[in-house]
Amino acid sequence: MKIIQILPSLELGGMERIAVDLARQQIAEGHEPSIYCTSHSGQFAPEAEVANVPVHSFGKTKGFSPRLIRDLVLKIRVDRPDVLHVHNALVLHYALAAAFFARVPIVVNTRHGGNNNWDPHCERIWRQAVRWTDAIVFISEAVREFYVAKDRLSTRHTSVIYNGIDLDKFTSHPARPSTDRPTFRIGAVGRLVPAKDHVTLIRSFAIVSAAMPLAELHIVGDGPGRMALSETAASLGITNRVFLHGASLDVSGFLSTLDLFVLSSISEGLPISLMEALAAGLPVVSTRLPGLTELAPESVVAGYCPPGQPESLATEILRAANRVDLPAFGKAASRWAQKFDIRNTWHQYHSLFELTLANKRRQLENHSARNAGTTAKPDRGHGSSNPR
Repeated sequence: MKIIQILPSLELGGMERIAVDLARQQIAEGHEPSIYCTSHSGQFAPEAEVANVPVHSFGKTKGFSPRLIRDLVLKIRVDRPDVLHVHNALVLHYALAAAFFARVPIVVNTRHGGNNNWDPHCERIWRQAVRWTDAIVFISEAVREFYVAKDRLSTRHTSVIYNGIDLDKFTSHPARPSTDRPTFRIGAVGRLVPAKDHVTLIRSFAIVSAAMPLAELHIVGDGPGRMALSETAASLGITNRVFLHGASLDVSGFLSTLDLFVLSSISEGLPISLMEALAAGLPVVSTRLPGLTELAPESVVAGYCPPGQPESLATEILRAANRVDLPAFGKAASRWAQKFDIRNTWHQYHSLFELTLANKRRQLENHSARNAGTTAKPDRGHGSSNPR
């Protein structure tokens, strides 16, 4: 099967991570994947190319781009995919237009969560475009329920497929959480954007550090919120104990150094970072959001709290840090994470692609049969059978 995944770029992020991991698994099972980046390739592109996954970027800038449709059509006609797998909302309308002109059999859209800054214009376009897709995938039941209610979508042609990760990368380099070491290392991974609410995390850490003078907070990720985080840490007098490491490709190495993973988001779909932390064997404290509780139940997570409340988050962090059974939570997390193997995710997509392709072929056959019945006018026995 030839599969093209389309997304804006392969910059560091959960959606981009899943696109590369899916393509690598497709290669491993004998398929022919490619990745199209409508803007630029990004930091994950070399990893994809090392795995023999072609990555093509189209250089789109801001604003509507008819040129992008033309370029996509030309490239798709060369690659001739069976499936266009489009991630999220920003590029779906371009993919649909190109698929129409290039005669791609099916288009599948995966909705991971919101668009950047929840642009209402983008959401309006997606609401119309998604009705022309052959199948819609949501990455959790919570995300599906949200969009079905918000956009009055029919659940027909929708599926829920959980994201997956390369488990071996994290289980082979596990964390060893402990409350016995002199320094208790708390960590987070994610883009420095408002939805991740790292400001609340830093404010909660100021409370934690007053009770645990040797605790440290380490954050991997980059983004427009970096300056605000530095200023918040400075205003609270904890600059020497908050470490902003920037973006990193070695997430498994970073997680292996932690004692506790914290997710402070106020909005999430199904975060890859949380799956990775669980797979690394880390106890987790998280804000209580629908998709997150679906991903990791109370029995697996060391603590949940309401989003946007530094005091509540600090309480759960301190409670976890004082648990004598903290290592056991890490082991339970690692066992639970086995269900998020990327191979399982790909097999579900593969089944969906095959089913959707079969349905489309059946529709085309029925359409051809109806047309043949309309145009062919059989002799009903009236008049001469000889031509004039």
